[in-house]
Amino acid sequence: MDATKPTDQELISAIPAYIRETRAAVNAVIAEESDVAITTLIISAGTTALVIGTTLLAVAIEVVKLNSLGAADIAQIRGGTEGQIKIFIFQGNNMTFADGAKALGALYLNQLPVGSLLAAQQDDVLALVNIGGNGSTEYGYWKELWRQISVK
Repeated sequence: MDATKPTDQELISAIPAYIRETRAAVNAVIAEESDVAITTLIISAGTTALVIGTTLLAVAIEVVKLNSLGAADIAQIRGGTEGQIKIFIFQGNNMTFADGAKALGALYLNQLPVGSLLAAQQDDVLALVNIGGNGSTEYGYWKELWRQISVK
């Protein structure tokens, strides 16, 4: 038994090739995860749409801590790319998300009646995925994956 092992530092050449290859692969995966972001967004009263690249980031997965300076009725997210996921964590009680059609960046929510509003409360969480968007000319629509209503 060698009391000097393991050490905090070793020469790279002293590490077996399979461990070096594994470390390189792990580093590559970590680098790819840069497509995940956390954003704090405060929107103006009267806001009806969010825009990818302006108010939201153009990343694969974005967690958005969302608040509003006044009443805001969000009906559309423009500029999305198919597969993008936006997870909204509501920080206030003065925002609604409107259910809409499967087009033009509309929000297609899991609720009845059709065309109704989700009146978000503080700490509610809503996850949406873009279907059919190409990032520029075709917005697709945003399908609700799930929601978690705060009960505390």
